[in-house]
Amino acid sequence: MSGRLRRLRKPEERLNNRSKLPRPVDEPLIEHHLEDSDDEDSENDPSGSEAYTDSESDRIEGANYDADAPRTAQWVDEDEFEEDNDEEQEEAGPSHLYTCILDLSVLPFGALRKAQSVLDREDALTDTSEDENSEGESNGESSENESSNRNVVVKPRKDIAKRSNKHAPIEVTSKRPVTRRRQIVETKKIESRDPRFLSVAGEFKTDKFQTNYGFLADVHRSELNVLRDNLKRARKLMQNAPRHLKDDYEAETQRLELAVKRAESTVNRERMDGVQREALRKAAKDEKEKQKQGKGNWYLKKAEKRELVTHARYEALAAEGGKRAVKRAIEKKQKKISQKEKRSRSFPKVSGDARKRNTSGGDEGVRKRRKVAMS
Repeated sequence: MSGRLRRLRKPEERLNNRSKLPRPVDEPLIEHHLEDSDDEDSENDPSGSEAYTDSESDRIEGANYDADAPRTAQWVDEDEFEEDNDEEQEEAGPSHLYTCILDLSVLPFGALRKAQSVLDREDALTDTSEDENSEGESNGESSENESSNRNVVVKPRKDIAKRSNKHAPIEVTSKRPVTRRRQIVETKKIESRDPRFLSVAGEFKTDKFQTNYGFLADVHRSELNVLRDNLKRARKLMQNAPRHLKDDYEAETQRLELAVKRAESTVNRERMDGVQREALRKAAKDEKEKQKQGKGNWYLKKAEKRELVTHARYEALAAEGGKRAVKRAIEKKQKKISQKEKRSRSFPKVSGDARKRNTSGGDEGVRKRRKVAMS
């Protein structure tokens, strides 16, 4: 009976499914076909009255059905539900396909063409998205591989301790390999040669040098005179120079002043060297005469030589500028020596309170008196 009921209810279910879709034009044919199939089933089945009674009993039960009445859950295996759903889908497949064909036959050709173009576009978009996803995955894998290759474990370098003393030997790590670069062809180093210091030219002798290059002192003196004249002329022009050229004249005047100072120092050094040579030559001549008279060999010490040179310099200054020039030179020398001693002198340590007073300016007199007392 259950099989007959299922066969009788299938057309109703099909009609209910079709009611959701747009009703086609040829629907009377389907209804006529269904009525014929029902008549054939009723004729072939001798128990049609029983099926009718069952349907009536179902209606009575539906009328007496109470929604609020207590119910019990019946547990059924999921495999049975899946088998029933598969059977229903297999049986409903041809009818659903038939209804779709009927619906498409009613639609105009333009709508079908438009739907086909939309479907083609969606297929193309899905294909491109799949390609991009595959490329992205491949790029991601390659980037991960690169990053894994790059992430190399770097060992921390061991810092070499600094030298305790600057004269201590330098410590070099032995882990670094020696370079394999070698100089195959050795190139000779070009050395600058000065003929004055070559062994071929012989030893340097001041007497011979002065006899050969003594004219340079006269050249330097003449250059000094020319520079002094140019400096006087430049100073006069700077005073009367126009405003837009005054900076240029000042720069030229400063350049000439520096040149005059250099020339003066050169001339003074040559004159002092001449005085020193003359004093030493005179001392050596006197010693030779004494040796001829029977005195033994005797050589000047450094202190005696320094005293002799200083005495000769002061005599030369007295001959040029008198005693006043000698006094001025002595004072200049003493001032230079005293400044050098002050720079090398270590001052006594000052306490914190005294340092604060010095910074505030209230203890300046004490500091000056302390310096004077120490000197």
